[in-house]
Amino acid sequence: MRRADAQVTTGQRQRRFRFGAAVTAAVCVLAACSSSGDAGSSSVAPVTEPSSSTPVEEPETTTSTSTTTTTSATTTVPLPVVDTVPSSVDTEPQSDTTVAPEPPIPANTMFDPASPEGAVEQVALADLAAFVVCLEQLPKCDVDALTRYSALEYAAGNVRLASEWNEAGYKARGLDDYNYRVDGIAEFSEDGTEAVILLCLWGGTQLYAPATDTTPEVIIDGEYESSKERVLVRRLGDSWFVTASDFDETVVGETNNLCL
Repeated sequence: MRRADAQVTTGQRQRRFRFGAAVTAAVCVLAACSSSGDAGSSSVAPVTEPSSSTPVEEPETTTSTSTTTTTSATTTVPLPVVDTVPSSVDTEPQSDTTVAPEPPIPANTMFDPASPEGAVEQVALADLAAFVVCLEQLPKCDVDALTRYSALEYAAGNVRLASEWNEAGYKARGLDDYNYRVDGIAEFSEDGTEAVILLCLWGGTQLYAPATDTTPEVIIDGEYESSKERVLVRRLGDSWFVTASDFDETVVGETNNLCL
């Protein structure tokens, strides 16, 4: 049983850069000024002495007093406003789609997983493991989980294929007999961003349309096959992805197994 394939060709990938902008805030300080004023005046009328001995009625003495009132204007600088609204904590919304668990690292790998060769080997094996999980889930294959380790047209082709199987209501059985391994690395680019991995796949897993009340079961793909496959693994950003696949040779029949 085959996955979607896309032609394997190596080439220099385009590099992408991120950029960001910084924002600088300026703080302004306001100054307040105060003002005051005063005014006042006073006068006293003179007293006239008599010019003769004849008693003269002494005039009244009048005193006028002016009171001065001083007014002071004061401007108060307001205190800083304290934000009393509690801050909200950003949380990731819960996803409705269950994320498939990371596939275990096979014990029979060719390369140390910590080496560059081991890194590309692991992503090729993880992509195959994701395909097997998709077969187990049919007719409800999670296409997002299926393409966690693939990208570009190769990933799009597998999404289309799995979506068609989901819509048709297909199921798979005999998944214990879906076998694969890495046979080597045919090529590693000089800049270390691309590698061609050699795979061997074999088994008798069946894809079928279940019987209904009106139709019998139909085997869609049920022959025992073995295949030699090449996959292109590319480093995009910080991660490796399978981006293309070619089947070099496929043989039908368990006795003619190419991998054993």
